[in-house]
Parts: sequence; C-alpha cells; structure tokens
Amino acid sequence: MSIYGAINAATTGLDAQSKALENISGNVANSSTTGYKRLDTSFSDLVSSTGSRQAEQVSGTVLATSRATNYLSGDITSADRNTYMAINGPGYFLVTNRDGLTQQPPENYYTRAGDFTLDTDRNLVNSAGYFLQGYPINPATGAVGDRAVPIEVSDASMPAQPSTQIEYEANLPSTPATGNYQNDIANSQYVDLSIFANSHTLPMPALVTGGTSSAALTAESKLVDATQFEDTNKLTFNLNGSAQEEFTIDAETTVQDLLDKLNGMHGVTAELLGSGAISISALQDLKIDQVGAPTGVTVMDLDLEAKPLSTTPGATVNRDVVTGDKSDEFVKSSITGGQETLYDKNGTPVNVELRWALNAENDWTLYYNTNTKATGDDVAWKSVANMSFDAAGRLTSPVTGTVDIPDLEVNGVGLGDISFNFSQDTLTQFEDRVGGISDDATSQDGHPVGKFLDVAIDNEGNVIARYSNDKTQKLYKVPVATFSAEHELQRIDGAAFSATSTSGEPNFQGGGSIRAKALESSNADIAKEFSKLIITQQAYSANSKVLSTANQMLDSVLNIVR
Repeated sequence: MSIYGAINAATTGLDAQSKALENISGNVANSSTTGYKRLDTSFSDLVSSTGSRQAEQVSGTVLATSRATNYLSGDITSADRNTYMAINGPGYFLVTNRDGLTQQPPENYYTRAGDFTLDTDRNLVNSAGYFLQGYPINPATGAVGDRAVPIEVSDASMPAQPSTQIEYEANLPSTPATGNYQNDIANSQYVDLSIFANSHTLPMPALVTGGTSSAALTAESKLVDATQFEDTNKLTFNLNGSAQEEFTIDAETTVQDLLDKLNGMHGVTAELLGSGAISISALQDLKIDQVGAPTGVTVMDLDLEAKPLSTTPGATVNRDVVTGDKSDEFVKSSITGGQETLYDKNGTPVNVELRWALNAENDWTLYYNTNTKATGDDVAWKSVANMSFDAAGRLTSPVTGTVDIPDLEVNGVGLGDISFNFSQDTLTQFEDRVGGISDDATSQDGHPVGKFLDVAIDNEGNVIARYSNDKTQKLYKVPVATFSAEHELQRIDGAAFSATSTSGEPNFQGGGSIRAKALESSNADIAKEFSKLIITQQAYSANSKVLSTANQMLDSVLNIVR
C-alpha cells in the first residue's frame, strides 16, 4: 500500500469511527427512552487489491455499518398505570399514527414502547404519539374480531342486565340446628308440619281382653292379650308415601311399644285412651295395615289424610308455600340457605333470601322468601325444589342439577323465570354433624346499570373497561406482531418501526406474552456505551496519527524534489 493508500485507509477509519460515535451518542441520548433499541456498529475491511502471494497482500480500508439490536429486550419494570404494558419475549405492539384514526385501512407501525394512556378522544396513545390498535371483542358473545382497528374506549354506561340464573353451592348438615332443635327430642330437627297442615285424628279399635270379663289394655299390657292381635302379627306403616315400615308383634310386645313406634314418626302423635283405644293424630298422610289377625276379628286398617290449612272446599295440603301467619314457625324449624341479590330488567336490585327445611332423613326442601311482609293467608315463602341425598351425601334428586323457578317475585317485583343451578359436586351433605350450611357460595348473571370508571389492560392483552356496578367488560384484544427478520425493520421516530420487503410480513401468532402495568426500558446500557466511547476515541486518535504520519512522509518526498 502506498502513502496515498495509507491516507485513504486512515480517512475511512476516521469516517467509520465517526459513525460509531454517532451511534454511541444516539444510544446514550436514548438510554431512558421507553422501548428504545440501541444501534451497535459493525466494521468490515475493504481490500482494494490483492496479490497472488501472501507477501504481496496489503490491508484494506474500513467500512462501518449499523447493527440493529431489536432482538435484545430491555429491562421490564413495574408501573403504576393500568394501561401501561410491556412484552415479555419477542414481538411488537401494533400502532398507527394520527392519520390512521380516519384512514382505512390505517398505516401500520410497530413499537415496544407500551406507555399508553387515554387521550381526550378516548384513544390509547403512547408518549411518542402512536395509537394502539387491537381486535374488537363482541360484548355479547366474547368473540374476538380478526381485523385490528385503533382502540377507542367509550365512556358510555353499561346497560342493566336482568338476572336469569343462580349458581348455588353448599354443603348441608345431616342434622340442621334449627331454632326448634333439641338433642333429646325426637324429630325436632325436621320442619314443623303444622306449618302446612292440620292434623287428622282417628282412633284405633279399642284394645280389650277377651272373655266375659273383658277389660281395656293399659300401656304395660301385652298386645297379644287384646282380641285384635296374636303372636307373629304385623302392622305396616306408610308415612307420606315413603318407604314402608313394619312393626312385628310377638308375645312380649306391649302397648307402650306400639305407642313409641307411632310417636317416633315425624308429625304423628299417639295417645292411649281410657277405653283402650289408641287415638292417632297425623300431620301428613299415614296408612296403617295389619298383616294377619285372629279368626273372626276385623283387620286393623287405618287411612289418615292430613287436612289442609285452608277451609276452602276442595283445598289440599300444600307444602310448596308457607303463609304469613306460619312464617315465624317456619323460620324456627329451618336453617338459612344464604341470600342473593338479583336484578330485574330495569336493574332494580332484589334481595332473595333462601332457607332449607329438612322433611325426612336426607330429604330437604329449599324455599325463597317471596313476601317479607306477608300476614295471614298471604304467601311468605315458596319452595324452589325438593332435594334428596344418598347415604354418602351425594345429590340424587333432581338429577339434572337445574330447577326452573317460573315468575319469581319478591315483594311485588317480578324477576321472570330464574334457573337455579347446582350439581352433585356443588350441593352435598357430606358431614355427619349438627349445624348450618357450610362452604356456601351463590352467584347470578344480572347486574344494574354501571357508570364507566376506568380502563385497564390485563396480562392476556385484553383492554377491559370497569364500571361502578363492579362489572368489567372486555373491549379489545391487543395483538403482538413478530417478524422473520426483525433486524431489517425500518426505524422511524418515536422508538417505532415500519415493515420492509426484507423484514417480512407481520405474524400475529407465537409472539411474547403481555405483562400488565409494566414498561420495557431502553436496552442501551450507559456503562457499556461509555466503554465503547473510549475505544472509539482511541481508534479515532490512532487514525488521526496515521494520517498525520503519512502526511509527514509525503512532505519528505516532496522536499527531495525541492
């Protein structure tokens, strides 16, 4: 290489180091710019001529080119804004400029700067002036659109939604601790049947001894002493259509044993009269049949039907409702089932109170309060459904897990048809204990009118509006764009990029995850940039020295001529 070649090489070295210095200065200046990607400098040699032998080869000049670091993420730090976000992994936010708010389709740009806030026009815009784009979400179905649009958050109120269903969870006790319950009183855990019916009283035929000196039996007398019974006879009892029970009479069975059996039935009372007859009163249907009897004796069969509370001709016993005058007794013989606030079509809140009443072992009825001020014959409580459980505490009926309540009304406010939903896993009777319900939880799908409060972005990239009715609504889905050659993206103002023919088209699948309430810092490190600055300064000074030396040598040659 000649002296002129040395001057040329030193000149390109000065130019290359100047370019490196330019990149370093830009990186230092943007060390605090959100989402900024630094530019490093690559150097490559340019050989002007080569010899066929190694000894004839000379070093060439230098060329400096910029090298993108888009693939290197900056530190992600937490932020205090609900609309700030960062991308953890590869990818870019899809944005547009102000012209894109009215232009169709908008011109697309890409950035890692996620410091978005609502502007006066309710668009999400970052500090560099780029407007965030997203896929609209259908509020009714939750379906996400496939065409990105600039995000505009409406401040309109959320309309009221009437309740249509109640989701119910609870674990019932085996023995409800009602106000009437006493451990030493049989059947006190069950609902008071006088709430629904009046008792029907019938006497059994008088139990008397045979012969000319017949006498009425006493409580201590053996049943076989009566003319109506003999050893091995049986009485069968069918209470309210439940499983049949048998009472076997042997030589030692007393009248008191029979009284105890009758009085042990829920809603049944039995009393031995002086005549030897047993007076039986029942608040629910009771059928008694005798199997076997002495020859010539009428079989002892009784059929008691509970009497309705109403005296209206043709009225029947109705255990689906509780009247106002029986409400206090009902509350004392049932346990709370919780309460849930439902909403009518105008968004009016209606509190629905629930109570559980145990009818028989493992057999419950759930009621709701339809009129909190009911008196007399006004209906205060209505049944939702009867629920039955097996010995393991699993729900056996209703098997569908859904009960429809037609025209549910509370205190005159109509709520329409409501579905009451539960299942074997959510409505149970697992624990053998005395007490109230446990693990209870209710929810419903209605809500009142809600005033817009604010907007936030979650970790799934959903733009979510929050309202005064404690409800939220997903408005948009924020996409993350990736490129097969992201280092070929064209840098533009505001830490943003535009796609080029060499970067490839954006791919909106497989990008990094969004981190809410966070920002990505610049990936330019001041300490490293200062280290590069020292190296660049030394290289620039060395090239200057080469140029100065070559100039002196050229002067020496010129002086020979002189």
